[in-house]
Amino acid sequence: MSAKKNYYKKKNQPPGTLVYTGEQTDNFQELYLTTYNKEKIVHKQIKSVDEFINEENLGVKWLDVIGLSNIKTIEEIGAKLKLHRLILEDIVNIRQRAKLEEYDDALFLVIKKLSILEDIEIVSNQISIIIKENMVITFQEYNNKAFENIKKRLNEGAYVRGLGADDLTYALVDSIVDGYFDIMEILSEEIDKTENELMDDPEKETLNRVYSLKRQIVYFRNTIWPVRDIANTLSRGEMNLIDQKTSYYFRDIYDHSIQVIELIETYRDTVSGMMDIYLSSISSKTNEVMKILTIFSTIFIPLTFLAGVYGMNFIYFPELKFRYGYLGFWIVSILITITMLKYLKNKKWL
Repeated sequence: MSAKKNYYKKKNQPPGTLVYTGEQTDNFQELYLTTYNKEKIVHKQIKSVDEFINEENLGVKWLDVIGLSNIKTIEEIGAKLKLHRLILEDIVNIRQRAKLEEYDDALFLVIKKLSILEDIEIVSNQISIIIKENMVITFQEYNNKAFENIKKRLNEGAYVRGLGADDLTYALVDSIVDGYFDIMEILSEEIDKTENELMDDPEKETLNRVYSLKRQIVYFRNTIWPVRDIANTLSRGEMNLIDQKTSYYFRDIYDHSIQVIELIETYRDTVSGMMDIYLSSISSKTNEVMKILTIFSTIFIPLTFLAGVYGMNFIYFPELKFRYGYLGFWIVSILITITMLKYLKNKKWL
């Protein structure tokens, strides 16, 4: 069953009902636990939620949950940590828009990690993040190595490991937002390539690419627009679980999100103008064809007149008995053609 059809399973369900709306058909799930402090870091794959709960917390504990189709595990995490049912509902509903919600002892954050395929199709992986005191839990539908760079940074930097759960949250969000710039670069190259094709020799395939670019840019824009509000809220330092010092770093994410939004607005206007370029190019191409046809028609009109006159079935044609009549006809025709070409060239129609 497709994700679109799965989404409709939520209809007529009471709030807090856990309905997975993704495309996984099995109960695949992996739990990766990272716990660290300034002196030590431990990575391990665990098999149960109890291992996560009972694991010694060196300073900050980070659980990365891969796979959302196993509702039982997510319910168990919610029960052990006393999370609100609405948080769990939003985790398994992968069609959430990016958002930030504050609960009594937890922050809940939804953000989209985007990637782009070879055919310029943007795909998203919803990342749900729960922040509690000295604890971060991330939920992903697929294991696409989204946070390998963060784990590498934790392994290499003792200073980073000395920071709190809010700094880990900043690093996770910053990594996702930085990935948006990679997509912007690919879109920029594709837009330049498509513009060159439109100016040189536009084809129907080029028009299809323009429509595809427009759809992807609109999707990109709608996905990243809420991220600006999330970063803005976190940068104010009004959240209990976000330290004032960490909130300053979220200002940087806010600036990045604004920059991406401004670029995507520019790209959207550019792609919208591509349709006018395509229509102008097609019109110019059509005009060139009509120009050539008109020139040929103009030249052949007097020749057709001569051929029509001497093709009439009258008996008395003085020129028919003239010995050089046929040669004369061709001489006159050639002179007319040369005269017409010279006239058209003087008018700069050629």
